[in-house]
Amino acid sequence: MYFLYWPIFLKLMARMFTPQYFRPKFVIFVGFIIIPSILIFRVIVTFFQALDYILFPGFWRQEVKQPVFILSNPRSGSTFLHRMLEKDEQFTYLSLWQSLFNSITIYKLVGLITRIDKNIGDPIGWLVDRLDGHFFKGWDGLHKAGLRYSEEDEFLFVSSFLAPGLILFFPYLHEVSEIFSIDKLPEKARKKIARNFRLSVQRHVYATGNKVFLAKNAVAGGRLGIYHDAFPDMRAIYIHSDIIKSVASSLSVFSKPWSFHSPNIYQNKYESFSVVEMVRTNYQGIINYQSQFHKKNVFDIEYADLVSNPEATVRSIYQHFDMSISPEYEAKLIKDCIAAKSYKSSHSYSIEDYGFNNEEISLYLQGKLSSQEILSGT
Repeated sequence: MYFLYWPIFLKLMARMFTPQYFRPKFVIFVGFIIIPSILIFRVIVTFFQALDYILFPGFWRQEVKQPVFILSNPRSGSTFLHRMLEKDEQFTYLSLWQSLFNSITIYKLVGLITRIDKNIGDPIGWLVDRLDGHFFKGWDGLHKAGLRYSEEDEFLFVSSFLAPGLILFFPYLHEVSEIFSIDKLPEKARKKIARNFRLSVQRHVYATGNKVFLAKNAVAGGRLGIYHDAFPDMRAIYIHSDIIKSVASSLSVFSKPWSFHSPNIYQNKYESFSVVEMVRTNYQGIINYQSQFHKKNVFDIEYADLVSNPEATVRSIYQHFDMSISPEYEAKLIKDCIAAKSYKSSHSYSIEDYGFNNEEISLYLQGKLSSQEILSGT
């Protein structure tokens, strides 16, 4: 991946200091804490990735056969499905810390430290749990999050300022719209991003035992071409869902940090439009790109079916991709599906809180209403 994709990074930084967005709390938190932290992560990871070539030179020849990517609208069951599939031992997947520190050398160091830690009473594990409880408590009721939990591949792109996930920190992301569709970046940039994404996945597969790579992302519709360039034989599972409900839920989730670092614009219609645009771009990107896949490598499922009968849905996925279900995984699947029946989301939201209504969002998603028209009431 790029160490830093300057064209997008500079646009994001420039807008931070405009009269509309310049606020001490926002600049201090995002400009002097979040951005430096991302860059420090990037420097550390780049150093250890360079060591990978010396210590584990065979990783770049690692085969990655038919990786499986779960695609969906935001808040449409991708985490639920991923966490059922990840219990199948034939898959390997990214936990949050692995997406942050994508290096075989770091993986090995963490493994060594973990073994030592467990032999002395697990003090580091205790500390990680406390940190997770503090930093991820805002996601309670959404999905269980933490450094050791499975997560999207988003940080592989966030660290180069190439990801829609940055919307958590930049409420004006629709003003830098190319970040939603990096498939449209210049060809030279696209090839470099695809090559380095492939290397990132090769590192992970090499370090975790040559298994089938399983990933999920709910905002990757604008980079499916890059995914496909990196892995032409990739398999895609697309979860169809109510796009209006996805917009409403996404507005609630992705704008949550704004109430802390930018309370003056929290729930403002203009800034909230960034979330609407992110969902629209993801949705249209998936729909438009599906024709590029071989029919055997893409499988569509309905969100309603996933929720009402997850076991049958998972079995249909395995059948479509001609994958076997081991007795061990079958037992885990049945147990998960029994537990899922008792789950009830505590996440509440309303699209009207952000100045929108269902009709205008629907018309915008259908291309019957322009961004200017939808924002005319701000």
